[in-house]
Amino acid sequence: MLANLPPNTVERLSLYRRRLLNFPFEEKPFIHSHQLAHLLKINPAHIRRDLMLMGFSGDVHKGYDIKKLIKKIGQTIDCKQIQKVAFVGVGDLGRAVAAYFNNADSRLKIAATFRLTEEPKTQYADVHCYNISKMKSIIRKEGIELIVLAVPPSFAKEISKTIISSGVKGILNFTSVHLEVPKHIYIEEYDMISKLEKLSYFTNK
Repeated sequence: MLANLPPNTVERLSLYRRRLLNFPFEEKPFIHSHQLAHLLKINPAHIRRDLMLMGFSGDVHKGYDIKKLIKKIGQTIDCKQIQKVAFVGVGDLGRAVAAYFNNADSRLKIAATFRLTEEPKTQYADVHCYNISKMKSIIRKEGIELIVLAVPPSFAKEISKTIISSGVKGILNFTSVHLEVPKHIYIEEYDMISKLEKLSYFTNK
């Protein structure tokens, strides 16, 4: 894991890896920055800069070795140990994301989901769903470090207090409410309302 990378670079590296894992690299083992940029609809200069920051270079004529690039991205952004994640307010989405992360290659594991209503009668073996009243004890018991928060705005601040006191290290905030967290907790804001309004704007021009 390489420290001190810009946040946008880390996000893009994750995006590069996911796209390349679905690329037919057995048939086409190399890719140029402009080709990857075309697939992702981003500036190729961003790709070249991001790969340079993690110390990865390609062949002038062939491009980047895809298998080596995927491996290098993993070495750069993945933690050495498994980090557990919980979804708060999005049980079904949590299980859907778990299908991606809960495999031998990922260093992230979806350990639990929490909902505001009663626990469902049907449970899944891989990701258990709990009532939010059990959140603090389960987070501590399971050693969960990362939280995805997607509850109604009226509950967000109160629930975030419980999350913070549970000892987590990072929060992905899907609510439209700005959350105040201590400096030792990394928070990433994802305002779905703004994203939808942006989507509406560009689809109605």
